[in-house]
Amino acid sequence: MAKKRLRRGLKKTLARAVEFKRTIAHYDRRLPAVLSTPSMIGQMEVTAALLLQPFLPKGAISVGTHINVAHRAAARTGERLKTTAVFERVRNQPGKRPRYVFGVEARVGKRLVGAGWVERAVIPHPGAAHPSQARRR
Repeated sequence: MAKKRLRRGLKKTLARAVEFKRTIAHYDRRLPAVLSTPSMIGQMEVTAALLLQPFLPKGAISVGTHINVAHRAAARTGERLKTTAVFERVRNQPGKRPRYVFGVEARVGKRLVGAGWVERAVIPHPGAAHPSQARRR
């Protein structure tokens, strides 16, 4: 069977309800119970990570390295936020790990809540045993 290949345009979607703990009012009750920007970005990053995960080497994970996202509209408590990540390209720089770039957006129904791009790098899982330690058993 052929190994899966990450290709431009590949897409992943994740939908989650906006819970009170994900709102800015959770931190300051004087503020409205709308989705906080960090929570929106977190869901975008998780969506990109889930898209990339099946293509990673065994024992590897991806980590966020750069974010460029605009928060354009409110998402209220109880609404369903749908984030989509689309693989765009690999960015290579001399002396650095390749960076995987994803276009991302967040919507409630047809309403655009946020959009931009996130970038991820692949690293060995920090909890994985080093090969030299595995032989010592």
